[in-house]
Amino acid sequence: MKTMNGESSETHDGGLSETQPGVSLGAKGRGKNSIFDRPANSSKNTNNSKANSGDSMGWFEQFDRFWFTPVAPNTIGLIRLLTGCLIFYITLCYSFELLAFVGPDGIVNQGLADHFRKNTSMYVMAPEWSENTIEITKTNLSWSIFYHATSPYWIWAFHLGFLTANFCMAIGFFSRTSSILSWIGALAYVHRAPSGLFGMDAMIMILLFYMIIAPGGEIYSLDHYFQKMRRKKAGDPNWNESPKPLILSNFVTRMIQIHFCIIYLAAATSKLQGSSWWNGTALWGVLANYSFNPMHIPAYTSVLVFLTKHKMLWEIIMTTGCVYTIILESSFPFLVWNRKLKWIMICGSIILHTGIGILMGLTTFSLCMVALVLGFVPPEFIGNLIDRHLFRRSSI
Repeated sequence: MKTMNGESSETHDGGLSETQPGVSLGAKGRGKNSIFDRPANSSKNTNNSKANSGDSMGWFEQFDRFWFTPVAPNTIGLIRLLTGCLIFYITLCYSFELLAFVGPDGIVNQGLADHFRKNTSMYVMAPEWSENTIEITKTNLSWSIFYHATSPYWIWAFHLGFLTANFCMAIGFFSRTSSILSWIGALAYVHRAPSGLFGMDAMIMILLFYMIIAPGGEIYSLDHYFQKMRRKKAGDPNWNESPKPLILSNFVTRMIQIHFCIIYLAAATSKLQGSSWWNGTALWGVLANYSFNPMHIPAYTSVLVFLTKHKMLWEIIMTTGCVYTIILESSFPFLVWNRKLKWIMICGSIILHTGIGILMGLTTFSLCMVALVLGFVPPEFIGNLIDRHLFRRSSI
């Protein structure tokens, strides 16, 4: 892009630097000379007298702008909406076998749950990092209201309460309060029914935790709509203006971005320790797994049989899938910050999780990952897509 002085810049943003006037510019014109819009050779413009102190001040300023430049809440608002819908669906699914999950005579009955909770030792590594471990407590620190509410009446009462909180979070009604209650509820289910814990639960917990901090109700919510109606009733001529940029929107988005990068880096390094990813057979282990795929459907199994009868095609597809996954997960944490490669990384991640959702049936998990990767999408892009193309003149 071209900077104010006409010089081109190699920028590294991470999804929040495509600024527009009044959308994501910081106070006192931060956006004008943002770190993300600074030319690569801008160091030539510094005075020689600041040579010693300029670098340190520059790094501090970069840190400040990375974390604390106000941005529009469009990205956070969309993530809150999607997270609310996902946690509502997840909690609703418990309804079909609620007492089997959290009831006193469920899969993990009350006696066994209390035993694990009160008599499970927790260990840490010894200071010298030997094979010995040190016991620090005999009490599991997990908490769940379902440890104490054992009557079917109260179990259903709390369940319906959590469902209500999830719904309120999705529509943005008392957004922060409903996010807190949704997070507490999600923890209550997985702590009481640890046998059902899976990757989806870990990802939704991450999203819910960040939505507690985030100003998710500032847009695409009933909270925002009611706020506009109050301003309109009070005679405010600017009642329908877009939400103001917020520091907290940027801070939470950065936390989501970094957390997502850590998840991908951990996933990539973990895969590199497995021989199946090196010899290209890992994908086959997924496609031919009865636990994940519809092996009972003749059309699906016939495709697998066809692949096994054509070894060259089998090798190409399996190896390509493994290489694609490893390269994407290992490079994403580093390349997504580059403006030119950002959208390639985002689209690559969405393609990966779409494939996981279709081939492994992990639809909810994949949607949780898509919600996380939305943190890299600029709020201006989301605002243009939703406000201009979907709702035109939406008040929400």
